[in-house]
Amino acid sequence: MNSSELKKERMQCGSYCFPPLCTDKPFGLKNILFVGNSLMFYNCGVTGMISGFAKEKGIPLVLTMVGIGGASLYWHDVKSYLRPNGLRSYSIADDGTNKVTFIKYPNGKIFDAVVLEDSSQGPIHPELNKLFNESAKKHCKDIRDSGARPYFMLTWAYKNKPDMTRRLAEATIQTANANNASVIPCGLAFERSLRDFPEIELIRSDNRHPTVAGTYLEAAVFFSSLTGISPSLSSFCGRYDDLVIPKSEAEKLQKVAWKTVKEFNHW
Repeated sequence: MNSSELKKERMQCGSYCFPPLCTDKPFGLKNILFVGNSLMFYNCGVTGMISGFAKEKGIPLVLTMVGIGGASLYWHDVKSYLRPNGLRSYSIADDGTNKVTFIKYPNGKIFDAVVLEDSSQGPIHPELNKLFNESAKKHCKDIRDSGARPYFMLTWAYKNKPDMTRRLAEATIQTANANNASVIPCGLAFERSLRDFPEIELIRSDNRHPTVAGTYLEAAVFFSSLTGISPSLSSFCGRYDDLVIPKSEAEKLQKVAWKTVKEFNHW
């Protein structure tokens, strides 16, 4: 892409971001590791919601999460998560037998993709952004050396600081571009939903963490970005008895997620 094309692309994607460079549709990702903090594991974990979409759509996904409350990527030893005989080394049957099955990875590759999430201020904090970039570079190398594809989660703005969206987008996209990694635009989906459907509360009263609807939207964006498949027309509305949202809200958020991911990646 030459300079004039880059300038045109930047204008098309809006004033809040640089154009992402790695926008190819994913194909055949199955084993996925999520590395982050409470924005991922709130409400019993976003992976459970993603699995709900996957089951509904008939997509075989195996999801693993390593989350540390308040963590930045600097806190995580991602290379250790990718070692053989560590994460995903066995499974326990959920049919009541509790049978343990040890899983072998003959070529040493455990995960097809790894999603990285920094603290919600890390990419834009004047004292932390250097650590974010250093950690991103190191982790992406380790992820590629393991045979997996790296992704970065673009987080959302604080409820009382909506201007964070633009800065988070620019910082996250630039870092992803520098490391030849893809971006999962959760923050842009939150911004779109808050604009188009302000009646749906996505962020709790602490101004940071997601409500059940927020985790649902987050999961829909992850599902769309990691499978290339729309979550729309899914009857999945949440988990258990208390982690569900009304069908009318689910339908709106499914459309928000897919439209955001599609436009962001120009699919």
